[in-house]
Amino acid sequence: MQTQKNKISILLTSLVIFISVLAVGFVFAPSVMGLRAYSIETGSMANTIPEGSMVYVRPYLNFEDYGIYDVVTFTDPVTEKSFTHRIIGIDSSKQEFHTKGDANKEPDLEPTPFTMAVGKVEFSVPLLGYVASFLKNTVVKIAIGVIYIAWAAIEAELFFAERKKKYD
Repeated sequence: MQTQKNKISILLTSLVIFISVLAVGFVFAPSVMGLRAYSIETGSMANTIPEGSMVYVRPYLNFEDYGIYDVVTFTDPVTEKSFTHRIIGIDSSKQEFHTKGDANKEPDLEPTPFTMAVGKVEFSVPLLGYVASFLKNTVVKIAIGVIYIAWAAIEAELFFAERKKKYD
């Protein structure tokens, strides 16, 4: 029969493994494939990419790599805010894109310079952006740290208790 400590240890171990797999799967794996992850925080692309989704973006370095109908993530270098919209027009002479959110009635007011383009959206995962935003919260990070420390402490206590039992 399992002791209460063993049950807590199994629960904490499962939680730690789940969090670790989640972090590796959705943070590190895309970067190994050359992708960057962004959370979609508005409904401007709702017909294609719902709010709360995570988009995975492949960087492209040349203006010519972008075309009309591409869904692209842009980052403003001043505000460091990102947005993901569809290219609906291209001004090659100025190297600017005319963009529009799929759910928006009107195109964006100003053209977006090529220099703000991060890359094209390769794929998205609905609701994962909410999870990523949740995990970025400082309180959540502290809670995860506490869980890891509690897990390590319980595992150490169980290890030393078993060891003591063998020598008694």
